[in-house]
Amino acid sequence: MAKKEVRPLQLICELADSLAQRVFQLREMRNLTVKSLSKLSRFPVSRIEDIESGVETWLSAPDRQLLAKALNIEPMLLQEVEAKRLEHVDVKEMAKIHEDLSERVLAGERDLTCPNCGSTMRSSIQQGLDLDGKPFDFAKAYCIKCPFVLR
Repeated sequence: MAKKEVRPLQLICELADSLAQRVFQLREMRNLTVKSLSKLSRFPVSRIEDIESGVETWLSAPDRQLLAKALNIEPMLLQEVEAKRLEHVDVKEMAKIHEDLSERVLAGERDLTCPNCGSTMRSSIQQGLDLDGKPFDFAKAYCIKCPFVLR
């Protein structure tokens, strides 16, 4: 059986403005089902459904490359419509978010949500020494889905 040749997309229409709509649109242009896109990208069917329904609005670089390769497009076409919650936050607001998260970690909260993507964060309390040699505690946390880190 001969391998199916994939031709470049003829972009006659305008591409969609959100990641969910764009993935759906490109999948339809390629005449792929959710199951076949899942197989080509090595994502579970539920993950493709989450992306197309708008639950996932951001992809990690390796995931973006896998999905772009499966759709036979450039990864930049997906990256330009990814939405991040903290994309347009100024420095003062970001400092306030970090301070609030730090206080919550030091207070012992464990079920923290990432301000960037909304998924769960892993957190810990680290102990260190200041310049005078006195011990102090500081909070560390990171998101398990996106690159958000609290240091």
